[in-house]
This record gives sequence, C-alpha cells and structure tokens, in this order.
Amino acid sequence: MLYTYYDVALAPNAAPAGTAVQLHGYVGDASSRQPFVEATVDVYFNPKGTAPRRAVDRVVTDEDGWFQRTYRPSTSGTYDIIAQESGEPRGTKMATFTARSTNETVRSGGISATKNGFTAKMRVTTQDVVTGVEPQTVYLDAGILSPGGNTSFDPRPYLVTRRAEGQYSAGEFLTPGWGRWSTRYSAVQTYRMSAVHPAGLYDVYYNYKIGHYDDYWDRDGSGTLRNLYVKMPHKPITTIRVRRASTTTISASSTSFTGSRNIELKGSVRKVQLISAAKAANRWAPNTAVKLYFDPAGSAGPVYKKTVRTNSSGVYRTTAKTSKSGKWIAKYVGSSLQAPSERSVTITVR
Repeated sequence: MLYTYYDVALAPNAAPAGTAVQLHGYVGDASSRQPFVEATVDVYFNPKGTAPRRAVDRVVTDEDGWFQRTYRPSTSGTYDIIAQESGEPRGTKMATFTARSTNETVRSGGISATKNGFTAKMRVTTQDVVTGVEPQTVYLDAGILSPGGNTSFDPRPYLVTRRAEGQYSAGEFLTPGWGRWSTRYSAVQTYRMSAVHPAGLYDVYYNYKIGHYDDYWDRDGSGTLRNLYVKMPHKPITTIRVRRASTTTISASSTSFTGSRNIELKGSVRKVQLISAAKAANRWAPNTAVKLYFDPAGSAGPVYKKTVRTNSSGVYRTTAKTSKSGKWIAKYVGSSLQAPSERSVTITVR
C-alpha cells in the first residue's frame, strides 16, 4: 500500500501558471515500516474542466522509498499518483494544483541549509506587481523541496522593501495579510498592496527552520519519526519589482477614409502617484514622452514613427500621414517606479 503518514505533496501546490512545482512523496509498507525501493510510480495529470487525464511521467523510488519530480503545469488540476511494487498496484494518491493568473514577470528563487549531513530546501515563487489606487492581493507561494516539511510553528515567507517612501522606511517589513500552510510542504503568504506602498524593489525572506527527516520509517522501532530542524540563512530568496500603474490613450480624427490622408492623433497619459504619506491618486501626467508606432495590416509588425510629449494637462496631439490600413499605437515606456502602458486605434484605408 502507499504509506500515508504524510501524503504525496506538491511544493508548492499553488503558483503562477507555467512555473516550477515539485511533486514528491514516499512509498512503503505501513505495517512493517519499510520503504519500497525501486518501486514504480506512474504520474497522471487531470486538468480542471473537460480536458482528459493524461500520463505525464513514470518515476522510481530511491533507497528510502522517496521520489520527486519537477513539473510546470499550465492550468489548475490534479496529479494522480499510482504506485506499483513488484508489478502490483500499491495504492493511489492525489495532489491538487491551483494555477494563479500570470500578469507580470514571475520571480522564483530557492534557499537551503545543511545540518548533520541533511540539506533542507525551499522555493518561493511570486511575480512583479503593478499597483493602483485600490489594493490588490499579492501571493508568495512557498514549497519545501526536501523530506520533512515545515516547522512545528507557523512562519511563512515575508516581504521587505528596499526603498523608503511615504509612511515606510527602507528595510521595513510589510504587514502581511492572511497566510497558511495548506500541507507540510506548501504555504502561501498574501499581502494587500496599493500605490501607498513604496514603488521599487522588495526582497523575499524566510529565515526560520525547516524540518528534514533523518529516519522517515522509524527503523529502530522507537515509535517516532525523527525530524531534524535546519535553520535557514537570513538572505533574500528572490526579489520583486513594484511599480505604480499608468494609462495611455489614443484616438484619431478619422478612422476610415479613401487614399492617403493626414490625420490628427490625440491622447493622454495618466499616472498613479503618491500624493501624501497615506494617499495615492490617478493623475494627469504632464511633460511625458509618448512613442508612436504604426503597425500596418499583415505580419510586418509595428514601426516606430515619432516621439511626442504631453502638455501641462497630460494631453498630446500630433499629425500623421496615413496611407495604409493598420493601427496607430501610443506607448508610454514607464520607468523603474512607473509601469508602462499603451493603447492603439485602428485605421481603415480603402
């Protein structure tokens, strides 16, 4: 049978779609407390929805009955794990994965430490953030990659800002939202972030202990599983970039005409800005550069045409000769603290 003192687990069991997660577990005899060595484990993925279940892997356990594999699921679903020993089915387990939407650049990093010859490992996955006036939820998804799981208390990864701004100091811990360990190998920590938080770089830390089994199977018959606790070093696991949102618009004086014509392109730029220590607003952006591209119909791709600047009211105007169908694209390129934005208008030339 599949030894189920601790279930087969994903580490982490939620993450941005397409990022690395580790599936691992033990296979052994529950009565004799002995591992199944070189047992076959078939792995299937059953996507959420109507798509059929598919086989993804076949792995073999090591001398401790432990197996592990890394996957990059693109959608939510369930991993079905079917173990065999000496050609006989020994049980089935499931591990469910939740795919988070990927809106910005994904950031992932690992941390490890060794004690008495045992190395404990953790991976944290998150993504860059574009903040607005209203708060949004930011997820830090953590997975323990080594046998043993989390410590007996409840620490989770946390965020520290590098930049002082508003009511925050450089190096300050952000106040977290809800968080939990959903299994011994998978945790999530959330933050509610808005534009009142400093823009810039944030480091992710976890400087607590991680458990590592030095005898999962209780071979000496003591009746306990020995779990060695390994202190993690105080250093950044990964770094995210937080930028405030912007909005760019564009319109054309005429969008459908015959033959070549000079048309007026007009638009605006607004930026979410910190206006006091505890308040942000979406305001017009004066004297801001806007790059204009023309993307002709077909597969040629956008071509840069000119750069214009907004006036004191955050509005720009320019004239552009247009002889082909396609799109005019206005781009604000952003900065290290402000996110880029773009918009397009379609032109039809008959």
